[in-house]
Amino acid sequence: MSVRNNWMNGLAGVALTFALSGGALAAGADDLGNSLTPVGAERAGNADGTIPAWTGGDLEVPAGWKTGDLRVDPYAGDAKLFSIDASNVDQYADKLSPGQVAIVKRYDGYRMDVYPSRRSCGYSQELYDATRANVGVAKLSEKGGILAGHGGFLFPLPENGLQAIANYRTAFKGKHTNLTVNIINSQTDGNYVVNTGVIHTYAPYFEPNAREIDNEYMTKFVYKQIAPAASVGGIIMTLQPYDDSNESWVYIPGLRRVKKAPTANYDTPGQDDIRTFDQTYMYNGLPDRYDWKLVGKQELYVPYNASRFRTAGVHVSDIITNGKYPSRDLARYELHRVWVVEATVKEGWRNTFSKRVFYMDEDTWTPVVADLYDTKGNLYRFQENHIFMAPEMPGCVTAADFYHDLNADRYVADNIIVGPGNANYAAGDVVDNSFFTPDSMRRYGRR
Repeated sequence: MSVRNNWMNGLAGVALTFALSGGALAAGADDLGNSLTPVGAERAGNADGTIPAWTGGDLEVPAGWKTGDLRVDPYAGDAKLFSIDASNVDQYADKLSPGQVAIVKRYDGYRMDVYPSRRSCGYSQELYDATRANVGVAKLSEKGGILAGHGGFLFPLPENGLQAIANYRTAFKGKHTNLTVNIINSQTDGNYVVNTGVIHTYAPYFEPNAREIDNEYMTKFVYKQIAPAASVGGIIMTLQPYDDSNESWVYIPGLRRVKKAPTANYDTPGQDDIRTFDQTYMYNGLPDRYDWKLVGKQELYVPYNASRFRTAGVHVSDIITNGKYPSRDLARYELHRVWVVEATVKEGWRNTFSKRVFYMDEDTWTPVVADLYDTKGNLYRFQENHIFMAPEMPGCVTAADFYHDLNADRYVADNIIVGPGNANYAAGDVVDNSFFTPDSMRRYGRR
C-alpha cells in the first residue's frame, strides 16, 4: 500500500519542528529543571494554550488505591473536544503521522477521540538526579550500546537520533515488575487468539550501583505462558546487554530443557508474522543496523492518559472488537510535543523495514506512534503505544500497544491487562538477579 501522498502531508508538520523547539535544541545543562523539565522536555506550554505547561506530573496515588487494584481513570470527567475520522482527517494532517492518516482513511469507523491535553507523566527525584548526573558522562559505542551512564535518562539534551533512542532504551518502566499480560493476534474473520503469560522483569540499570550488580545486562525479562492450555508452561527469557544484541533462551515443557534462541532478535518474524521481535515494546534491542536521525519536534495527536483500558469492567472483548482495529471507545488522544526520530537501514544491511519513524513523547522519551516502511519505501506497518501515569512507581507505562499490518489488515495487541491483582509495577525484589538464568528457568518451568 503506497502512502507517499500521506507522507508529504506529514512533512508539513515536521517542517514546523525547529520553530517549535528551537529553544530546546539550543538548551544546556543549566536549563534542566528550569526552562526544561528534569528529563529535557520543554516546561512551557505551547503558544496557543492547547498544550499546557508541565508542573511536575500527577504523582499522587488516588485515595484508597493500593497496588493490584484496578485503575481509576483520573480524567473520567474530561469532555471530548472532537473526533478525527475519514471525514475530516485531512484537516488535521499537519498534526498526525502518515501512519495515523493512512489508518483513519483505510478502515470504515476508525476514529480518534481527542481530549484536553494533560502532562501527567513524572518521575522520582532519584531518577531526575541520575539523569542530571548522566549529562556529559553518558557514552555510547559505535553500535549504539551503552558504555557509561545509568539510573536515569542518558541524554536529556540529545544531539542526534542515536542518543534519542538510547533514552527510550533506558526509560524507566519499573525496576522490578510482575505482570499478567494478554497478547492478542487478530484474525481476518474478526476472531482473535489470546495468549496469556506472567512476566517478571528486573532492571539493574536503575540500581545506584548498577555496574557492580551486573556489568553486562541492563534489563532482564522472563515470560511464562499460562494460557491457552496447549502452550502452558512455555518460557522465554530475554536479557538485554549494555553493548550487544539481546540474548534469549526458551524452555520447552515437552522436552523439559532450556535452549538458546539466537534468532529471537532484530526483524525475525514473531506473533503470527504480524510483528517482528524488534517491534515489541515499539522498539527493542541494539540499534546497530540503522542510521538514526533526530529530525526535531512536532505537535502530534497521540494516545495518552490511557488508564481507562485498566478500569473496572473492561475485558479483552471490550478492547478487541474486530479483526482490523481495536475498539475506539477506550482510546484517548491528546495533543503533545514529540521528538521525531528517523531510523534508516544502514548500507550493507537488509531489514524488513527500510525506514522507521518514531514519534517520542517529550515528557517520557517513549515512542507513542511509529510508522514503518517496506523496502520499496511504502508504509507497511503502524504502531501505537497508549501510555498512562502509574504514580506508585512513579512513572508512565504502557496500558496497551497495537501493531498494525496494513497489508494483511490484521494487528497484534500487547500489554493487555484485565482484572485485579495482575499488575505490579513496584514489585520490590519478588525475584532477584539469580532468577534470570537458564538453570532458574528450568526449575521455574517444572513448577
